[in-house]
Amino acid sequence: MDDKNKIGFIFTMVGCVAGIVSAIMTGTVPKPLILAIAAGICYGATYVVALFKVDVEGYGGSNKVLRSGVFAFIQGWLVLWFLVYEAFNLYV
Repeated sequence: MDDKNKIGFIFTMVGCVAGIVSAIMTGTVPKPLILAIAAGICYGATYVVALFKVDVEGYGGSNKVLRSGVFAFIQGWLVLWFLVYEAFNLYV
């Protein structure tokens, strides 16, 4: 697997975990804070990428990694947030 696919996969999985956490916190924490936490987790995922043997500097730096993975993160976050939120009727 090349670096671009690894980055997309990592950001998608981190987004899924963040989506589950966000769905559980939705009723108790204000929504702007949930978005801020999700954005912080997305930014933190740029440091996780190096653990999976992706050459961050060779790829173009951490900004390029973040730009490459942000949409994968949003996709995973939204899908899992919606599924968990609806599956457990957390909107009550």
